[in-house]
Amino acid sequence: MNVEKISVSIPKELYERLEKYMQSNGISDRSKILQTALRDFLDENEKDQTYVIGIVNLVYDYASTDKVTTIQHEYEDKIISVLHLHKGEKCVEAIVVKGMKSELVDLVSKLTSVKGVSKVKLIVSEVQDNFHVQDKH
Repeated sequence: MNVEKISVSIPKELYERLEKYMQSNGISDRSKILQTALRDFLDENEKDQTYVIGIVNLVYDYASTDKVTTIQHEYEDKIISVLHLHKGEKCVEAIVVKGMKSELVDLVSKLTSVKGVSKVKLIVSEVQDNFHVQDKH
């Protein structure tokens, strides 16, 4: 396997959490955990022309509803479905999306910029090119 060895600095509290997690789950390969985390980060944030389906997890203050809805309307051709829940003064949404990953990352970026939004996370699954042609949603 072709690998590069790097050194990474992390806060002590984060290191201790990682060590505790590894011990309690019988995991000994710290590198594998960091590789998985890095892949997930790039899958969720790297803009490319991969066609994906996924879910945007969104949490925001009820007062921000109009701005969030306006952005969602801009991307209505990318949104398949929205599950909306209320938790006190917060709104929690699971937005099922499809499209080029670069466009979905832009959606996440716009939602993140709204005052009152406390969480936006895109979880993607790569889809084969031939699925894109068949997809009629």
